[in-house]
Amino acid sequence: MVNIVYVKNGINMLTGKIDFQTLSKVENEFGNFEIGQVHGGGNAIYLRFGYWNRVDVTKLQKILDYRSNVIEEEWYDDDCGWKYSYLLK
Repeated sequence: MVNIVYVKNGINMLTGKIDFQTLSKVENEFGNFEIGQVHGGGNAIYLRFGYWNRVDVTKLQKILDYRSNVIEEEWYDDDCGWKYSYLLK
């Protein structure tokens, strides 16, 4: 049996999985980051850079070359100021 998987720029286009090389490119461009999953609402995956730092969404989208959108979410914390995370939908 042969499995054929279409991979485009490090992303398995059938499952949406991102390979280590692509994650390494994200780290090289933006520095340390965390991968998390939203609880509820479809359980989307999100990226958080540093301590909720803002990054260039266009650059992130280009590196991931993801079939879905990178969505910047922001909210204000009275103690810390603006916080940003990036949903992969």
